[in-house]
Amino acid sequence: MQPILKRHCDRCHGESAQEGSLVLFRRDAVLGVADSGVPIVVPEQPDRSLLIERVTDASAGDLMPLDGQPLSRTEVNVLREWIRDGAEMPDVSGTEHWAYQAPSVDPQALRQASQRNLSPIDYFVEQKRIRSGLPSPSLADPATLARRVSLALTGLPATLQQIDDLQRDPSEENYRRLVDELLASDAFGVHWARHWLDLARYADSNGFQADQLRSSWAYRDWVVDAFNRDKPFDQFAIEQLAGDLLPDANLQTRIATGFHRTPTCNVEAGVQPEANRVQQVFDRVNTTATVFLGSTIECAQCHDHKYDPFTQEDYYRLFAYFNNTPLEVEKASGVRFDFVGPTMDLPLTDEQAARRKQLQKQITSLRAKQDALGGEDRFQAWRTQVSEALRQGRARWLTPTPHFSSTGEEPFQVLDDQSVLLQGNPPGSTEYRFSYDDLEGPILGVRLDALQHDDLPGRGPGRGDAKRTNFVLHDLQMRVETGKKRHLISLADAKASFSQSKYDVAGAIDGDPKTAWAIAPKFDQPHWATFRTTEPVDAPRADQRLVVTLDQHFGRGRVIGRPKVSFLIGPPETVGLTDEIAQLLGKATPLEAAEIEQLRTFFLANDPETRDPERKIRALVSRRDRIQPETTLVMVEQPESRETFVMRRGDYLSPGEPVSPGTPSALHPADADLPPNRLGLARWLVDPDNPLLARVTVNRFWAEVFGRGIVATPEDFGTQADAPTHPELLDWLALEFQSEGWSVKSLLRTMVLSETFRSSSVVTARAAELDPDNRLLSRGPRFRLPAETLRDNALAISGLLCREGAGEPVMPFQPDGIWRAVGRNQPQWTAAQDQDRYRRGLYVVWKRSAPYPSFVTFDAPDRAACTVQRPRTNTPLQALVLLNDHAYAEAAVGLAQRMVLESGSDDPREVAAYGYRIATGREPSLSAVESLLALFESQSALLAENPDLVDQRIGVLPESFLDPAFASGADASEAKRRLGAWYAVANALLNLDQTITLN
Repeated sequence: MQPILKRHCDRCHGESAQEGSLVLFRRDAVLGVADSGVPIVVPEQPDRSLLIERVTDASAGDLMPLDGQPLSRTEVNVLREWIRDGAEMPDVSGTEHWAYQAPSVDPQALRQASQRNLSPIDYFVEQKRIRSGLPSPSLADPATLARRVSLALTGLPATLQQIDDLQRDPSEENYRRLVDELLASDAFGVHWARHWLDLARYADSNGFQADQLRSSWAYRDWVVDAFNRDKPFDQFAIEQLAGDLLPDANLQTRIATGFHRTPTCNVEAGVQPEANRVQQVFDRVNTTATVFLGSTIECAQCHDHKYDPFTQEDYYRLFAYFNNTPLEVEKASGVRFDFVGPTMDLPLTDEQAARRKQLQKQITSLRAKQDALGGEDRFQAWRTQVSEALRQGRARWLTPTPHFSSTGEEPFQVLDDQSVLLQGNPPGSTEYRFSYDDLEGPILGVRLDALQHDDLPGRGPGRGDAKRTNFVLHDLQMRVETGKKRHLISLADAKASFSQSKYDVAGAIDGDPKTAWAIAPKFDQPHWATFRTTEPVDAPRADQRLVVTLDQHFGRGRVIGRPKVSFLIGPPETVGLTDEIAQLLGKATPLEAAEIEQLRTFFLANDPETRDPERKIRALVSRRDRIQPETTLVMVEQPESRETFVMRRGDYLSPGEPVSPGTPSALHPADADLPPNRLGLARWLVDPDNPLLARVTVNRFWAEVFGRGIVATPEDFGTQADAPTHPELLDWLALEFQSEGWSVKSLLRTMVLSETFRSSSVVTARAAELDPDNRLLSRGPRFRLPAETLRDNALAISGLLCREGAGEPVMPFQPDGIWRAVGRNQPQWTAAQDQDRYRRGLYVVWKRSAPYPSFVTFDAPDRAACTVQRPRTNTPLQALVLLNDHAYAEAAVGLAQRMVLESGSDDPREVAAYGYRIATGREPSLSAVESLLALFESQSALLAENPDLVDQRIGVLPESFLDPAFASGADASEAKRRLGAWYAVANALLNLDQTITLN
């Protein structure tokens, strides 16, 4: 009754407002009379009560509530029943709401449960059933129970051996052994991490339109490990909220703080970094309150909470705990913003460490060889050789007149300095060609100048944008053409006036079309790049041409507007000489000792025998230094605290009164010794005096196990929430959770050992009438599996499941184009071809703007915000996914293989029965086997008439996962045809209600 009055009436007739002097939150007022003199509520007489009249009879006046939808028939019936029963109601204010009182259990009830050898769970559930006139259900059969408890605890179906073991010995002791085995499985942590990651709004991307990937999978793995090690929940909470602030903070506790680095982050053009930061702090406050307090405190972001005892000042005092975080958006250039914020290096993997060690060994060996070089004879020979070459002159840059063309066919003009000025509309992409047929030699290098000009947009050097005058040069080639023959000249030693981040000039000559040279953000100046030939190139003969091409295919006109090409020509021995060294080598008089030493130093730095090893060393050092550890997102505190203000109407640009960190006054007080930071907040949340944390947490776990919470609104325990169906049970579970050291495994063990969990899920006529939604637990749990568990279940049944955990997210098969989006640095989906293709759903990459399609179809969230409870829908599209989605088709091939190879029989009836048992964990009925056999026979006939269908079906499975029995050999063709027919049967089995349901 109270939630109905709160939901529909409290805003006008509650503590904060009493329209028409009508009060509906105190019993004495409810039993009084209205201004009209008519009794508001007459106990035991709903038809004489004004309350019922005003919510049902429009002819009696405006139908209430005025500002909302009328009450449903069910809600009206609840009010009628309450009045008929005497209209009893407690006189409570918001702070006296049941959820804000300490949990308690009647010791007499526990004694009675013990005397009857019932667990407290079964006792409290039974008492509710008795009061509701419901009979006790029978227990589920061992096979059903084995599958149910395995799916509930690990998200995977029980193995046939586990089912057989429990069927042979269905004793309590043997069932306990199975439960303990499942709790000790690594699959346990993977399964329960999925629910927690919904709460933590964990994803592998930023969200919003520029939905770029980011690395935070180490936090996901920390959650899995925490559940598997049964980390006490209070410590689990503290480490996620403030693991960086613990006195003994370490790598793992810092990784844990990734819990609050998961909010979405907007890096779109025009974003305000401070606005983004404030929104992320809002998210952290709201998520903390939802997850650990079960409270909708976000309602107090703009004003005092309308229903719960939280003020706007309470909200911003909580906000102050999280307000010392740095900006997570940084302007890179122009309108481009980057995702930044604190990260932490993870340890190198064993493979990375071994590779670094190997490279360091090579570096040390080369340095030892380098130290052994530098003989006097070679130095003197160099002096003589270079001195003689200098008599012919020094190498110089020469800019000959080019024969120019462009695939973009735009107009151009060769200017007096031999540069080429492009005109007209810039093409999206183009290739410039500079051709020369009269050139001196030997040619030692090429230089490209990207010059400015008044006729270019923004004066250049690029043509595509007057403000961002960038260009992107993907490939510079130099070659000698003789007729139709082309000889490519090898270039090296790339240097440039400036290179844009991730667009180094070396990318212009590495042969990779994905790399390039660009110059953002240095737009308003000319740029140059030089490249050396690896060997001197002779001057072209009369029948030859020297050609330089510039490939620019980035698009949007990012092409050079005024290129100029020059060549380094002359004696190769003189290249690189400084004027001072050339002067010393050309000196006619004997050199002084200091001058000779100056020459020797220059020689050692430039001699190929010493320089080349140095280049190799630099390359090895570069490769070694590129082996960087992975990083993960973490929370850190700024050295100086920000001042926090109440934000008028939630607007950060309208600060009101300043506030300090603090907790809501309506809840338990914070210990005076707690620090005013996130660690203090975390310790306040896990304080045993907190009436909410344990209740809220056990209710969520209960909902995951039984399909519905004791409180049906797990995200909201406030005054607008549904009352608990079993309040004594909820309080006992909360107190038991705390007394057992906040052990999640102990809590879940207690739940699944109860007869309530082990009850049959068969719905009797009486239960259907009195308890259609199973709120009163008149039967065992039965509900459709969550999205990831559906896929994991199918893969486990098929034999394809890879149980390997941890590490970077994986990409199983996904149709092309789903990740196609507008924006920079958009990631590409590359489907794994190895075991990663079949890892559990927890490890599939989670892109907020495009989560894995089949997960979305089965109600998985995008995780842009905290999700406490997923909806559970039933749509035609879901059936289409299970029948046609590529992942389930692959699973069907895998299951068909298992059926044929493991059944140990050529009898189709036995193969079909074995497949049914793998999929459902149950023995099939005779009619079920006959139906499957009829399907197999019809499909066999179809494939005999249409042999091409065989490869279409089996070909969905990567060849490496196809058993050799179906891949080669004299009988492979017939075996594949039979496999193709069993594929249809397997496909049907994976779609059975018994397969996709925890029953």
